Amino acid sequence: MMRTMKLGFTAMLLMTVSGLFSQTVQDGKRLLFMHRYQSAKSTLEKVVAAAPTNAEAIYWLAQAQFELKDLNAAKEVLRKGMEGSNGSNALLLVAMGQAELAEKKTNDARQRFETAISLTKGKDVSIFTAIGRANLEEGGDPAYGIEKLKQGTTVKGFKDAMAYVYMGDLYRKLMNGGGAVSSYENALMIDPKLALAKHKIGKIYLTQGFEQKDIFLGKFNDAVADDPTFAPALYDMYVYYYSRDVNKATEMFNKYKEHAEPGPALDYEEASLQFAAGDFKNAIVKADNLLKSQGEKADARLYRLKGYSFDKLGDSVQALAEMEIFFSKALPEQINPDNYVIAAYNAAKLKADLAKVDYYFSKAIDADTTVTNKVDYTRKAADFFKKSGNTAKSAEWLTKVLTINPKLSKVDLYNAGFENFKATQYRRADSIFTVYKTNYPAEVYGHYWSFRSLSVIDSTMEQGLAIADCEKFISIAEADKAKNKSTLITAYGYLASYNANIKKDLAGAAAFLDKIIEIDPNNQDAIKNRDIIQKALAAPKK
Repeated sequence: MMRTMKLGFTAMLLMTVSGLFSQTVQDGKRLLFMHRYQSAKSTLEKVVAAAPTNAEAIYWLAQAQFELKDLNAAKEVLRKGMEGSNGSNALLLVAMGQAELAEKKTNDARQRFETAISLTKGKDVSIFTAIGRANLEEGGDPAYGIEKLKQGTTVKGFKDAMAYVYMGDLYRKLMNGGGAVSSYENALMIDPKLALAKHKIGKIYLTQGFEQKDIFLGKFNDAVADDPTFAPALYDMYVYYYSRDVNKATEMFNKYKEHAEPGPALDYEEASLQFAAGDFKNAIVKADNLLKSQGEKADARLYRLKGYSFDKLGDSVQALAEMEIFFSKALPEQINPDNYVIAAYNAAKLKADLAKVDYYFSKAIDADTTVTNKVDYTRKAADFFKKSGNTAKSAEWLTKVLTINPKLSKVDLYNAGFENFKATQYRRADSIFTVYKTNYPAEVYGHYWSFRSLSVIDSTMEQGLAIADCEKFISIAEADKAKNKSTLITAYGYLASYNANIKKDLAGAAAFLDKIIEIDPNNQDAIKNRDIIQKALAAPKK
């Protein structure tokens, strides 16, 4: 009887410990999804220390290291975890394949994934889900990941919402927003309260601009309604309001702070609220205090905060200096295109080396992923050089607009062509206006400025390069002589000169001079030259 009771007690104890263990792994996973990577790592390290052979705990500890961008630590966790009986554990094989993807060892990774599927006979949903997650690595294959996740959804008893979440993430890597949203919605069919999926749907609409604010803010609020502690959605709402409503931003930040990862990154965000409130001097003070107290652990974005604050205070020397320190210390994901624009503007204000100004504007363009923003930055560069009187550089940047923008508008073509004409880049101007007149043959601008450009290239008129465009311009412009008066006078004058000096056709020259006088009766030059020609025509022939 005592033996029976003892065994029962032991079994119950094991069940309790197992329940606690499982919950702790879940805590680690939840912290990962909350972007609290250090906390997740600490939690999962404790679990692995207590149960060194538990494959699930080892797998998620490796995931925490992947999220912290510590590939070597992730591999070490897996190496130790795969000693002994775990050497052929399917879940850990997938994680090791994930590490190989991060190292761009695609074939090795693929072999591990297929081995893991084979070991589980293609019946373990968690293996397919893990393969999907693994292919989110930079060296991963999104299409392959999606294929395996879809295969996982066909396994009997499938109910893994995270499989659809990772599928949505992979579709996003393929720039397929529709596929991503559908996948996240499928996740919600399995788990209607999954804040993570709602937040990710909101993130897709966020990338589509301010016009979609009702949708993405709605999704973020839905995520928080389902899980008030879901920090990523609170953070995105804080960021949205940051430059729009400082009071609302502060409210969102305070909620976010309750559930966010403590540390330098959070301290930076709190300091940056001073900038949002317009207190630029205090933003600099807070940033300096954090840099002093945290040393090398301080968030590199504090230098950016100082740079932006000095920019607002009109101190370009300090602004540029702080931005350059920021670029030297920041992680790639901490830098956004606008940071380079601020550096470019301040370099320009200092009349620094033009190559430096060019460099920062170019970095802004290269860093952005959308054509609209790339074109916007290029126009900003052109506008700066135009305002500073550097026509050559302005022409160069306006020409770049044409190479970036797949939809060549009239305005872009005209601005680039005219600025190149002003910069004495006549052949380039003609090339641009040739595109203009090809796209818009019934308009005057392309023909007129090609004529003007070619008239300079063929300054002696001997080649007659500008004649065709000049005549075509006149044929279109004469439909509204009042509107095109000044340009018609230029064109008539050019053909009058060509007829008189090259063709030796004085009557033809006089006819064009008469056209000038018709629309400008007081044009003394035209009257004088016509009279000279008429006298020459009336004189006896020798």
